[in-house]
Amino acid sequence: MSAAQAEALTDDLDALGRRLAVWLADHAEPPSGAPHIAPESSGEGARDALGGNGTCTLQPSAGGFSNQTWVGSWQPKGAPAVSIVLRLQSATPTVFPDPSIDKQVRVMAALAGTAVPVPGLLGREDTGQVLGAPFVVMERVPGRVPQENPLYHLEGWFHELDAPAQRHHWFSGIDTLAAIARVDRPACETLGLGFLAPPPGVSVLEHQLQTWLDMLRWVESTARPYPHLHTAHDWLCRHAPPPGPVSLSWGDAKLGNCVFDAQGRVAAALDWEQACLAHPVDDLAWWLMLDGCLSEGYGVPRLPGLPSRDETVAHWERCTGLRADDLDYHEVFAAWRMAIIMARIGTLFMQRGWAEASAQMDVRNGAATLLAGHAQRLGF
Repeated sequence: MSAAQAEALTDDLDALGRRLAVWLADHAEPPSGAPHIAPESSGEGARDALGGNGTCTLQPSAGGFSNQTWVGSWQPKGAPAVSIVLRLQSATPTVFPDPSIDKQVRVMAALAGTAVPVPGLLGREDTGQVLGAPFVVMERVPGRVPQENPLYHLEGWFHELDAPAQRHHWFSGIDTLAAIARVDRPACETLGLGFLAPPPGVSVLEHQLQTWLDMLRWVESTARPYPHLHTAHDWLCRHAPPPGPVSLSWGDAKLGNCVFDAQGRVAAALDWEQACLAHPVDDLAWWLMLDGCLSEGYGVPRLPGLPSRDETVAHWERCTGLRADDLDYHEVFAAWRMAIIMARIGTLFMQRGWAEASAQMDVRNGAATLLAGHAQRLGF
């Protein structure tokens, strides 16, 4: 399929749905709770087992910038409809230099059936021949996700919850971080996540610092120099703590990546494209940093009902049995990484006309504000 054909297909939701329905009938794993289809069933056999191609309806999702995403439903003939999410790999780099969906799909597949709640995978296609690019189809987990635009500190369903309910949701998110932290290095190997490990002789922190420095240099190649981000990197290298425990890291741990069920529990943790191995405290630091980005970073009062930093850390330590050692360092590290991401997103927004150039969104954003505060406090 040519690039022009692929673009035309993704613009035609009916055609996209028809092609996806045919592919799902032949290749999809059984949805949760559905009858099992024998692995040897393929082609017409699998299609017959599902009652024909059925129908697939899709609509664009507003979430995320890295890949094209649609939500909708697939209804095999004679079977209940399945709510789905379709994620199509971008043909060119967007937020990150590598647009591949491979890592996030492999991580979610590995975590299926563990204590870490992830969406069920219905199937993946790697050749690009079906929809013009590799894609993955996931079950859409029912529930609600706190919004970030507009900020949940200002409005929306999460904002409207009473304080006890907000606390309950928040701590359920921290419980999810704890479940991820319990996937230690041996468990990662057992689950098939060893591919996330750094090269031999390199610590997970050294690997992350180099990976994100490479990311920064790539962002600069698409925009302009960011000397303050190099200064922060130098500080992080000079003050790196000694190696500690290692576990799976979500990489983008935040309220806005949690699907909450009707009881306020996390039903699914979303978006694993930044997954890596790291110190367990790294996800906690990112969670705290992101919430601060969306409040202090934009000069917005934080929801008064949310647990404090100290309460959050204490809850995480109780759930993990670990100490939140070097949390201050990891919060600076998290703000630096987020500032790099926002430099890229801000550049994209300005290049595409979604933000005025005069807004300088690449250097005027919540993450940049937090990082500047750390720089002033720590003298870098």
